[in-house]
Amino acid sequence: MASFRRIILQNRQRSSSTKNVIGVSPEPYLDLISNPFNKRQWNYLSFGPSYIRLNQSAIRPKCQQETEIKNQHKDIYSKVENHLTGHPHRIPRNNIIFKQYSDHLLAYLNQIYFSPLSYKDQLISREQAQILGSIRRIIINMNLIIRVTDKGNNFYIGSANEFEKKAQTFFFDTNAFVELSSNPFNEIFDKVVQLLGALHQKGLIRKWQYEQMMPDRTKCELAHLYFNPKTHKDGIPVRPIESTIHASTTKISKFLDKILRPIFDDKCKDTTIIDGASLITELS
Repeated sequence: MASFRRIILQNRQRSSSTKNVIGVSPEPYLDLISNPFNKRQWNYLSFGPSYIRLNQSAIRPKCQQETEIKNQHKDIYSKVENHLTGHPHRIPRNNIIFKQYSDHLLAYLNQIYFSPLSYKDQLISREQAQILGSIRRIIINMNLIIRVTDKGNNFYIGSANEFEKKAQTFFFDTNAFVELSSNPFNEIFDKVVQLLGALHQKGLIRKWQYEQMMPDRTKCELAHLYFNPKTHKDGIPVRPIESTIHASTTKISKFLDKILRPIFDDKCKDTTIIDGASLITELS
């Protein structure tokens, strides 16, 4: 059955290449026997993960827009304030510059959110919202999974159950990970807080260093594992990716990176390639 399914999928993949049509965007990789999406949905998925839709907030109710403005203002302002009040700037929080910045930021967000769209853009935004909603319903109802392909800029769409089997196969073949029986988040978070507190009390780190590295429990989450499909390989195996962006130790890592990065860049500048342009410059 598995071999028969692979033959069907291979024939379906080849069928698009036999047409005298050249696509300008990468199509999603469909790991299913039949395509459950209509032409409009498929074309929308073909835009890929980097596609930027028109301003969807413009077609939302005003109350939702105001809530989004409030959340964005709070997030941006808190980051700027924490940066400017910390080392090395040390600007007092009661400085009038923060009130001025807050007012300008709020005015800018209101202008961006409440600027009217043209009639054409409104129609396009509503159509995109409808298409996206219909795609989401198909994925939920058919128990599908959508992922960004490994080393690609397109989507993978397949059965959630089959993808789970691929993950289990990876665990069995590599024996590289162990499933946890309990959530260790609180234990890890408490250890980080206790360690930073002990370093601060002993005078090994200063107050501003302590504050910059201290994690926020409301914004932290347990590091977790997810998989991206390798559609360029036979059998479509999966690549494991560890997400630690909101881990309890992330602020410590970022703080140390600021200190160590200049030293590393200086010592390794002769053998470091920043991008293609820098490589060409070095070779010329």
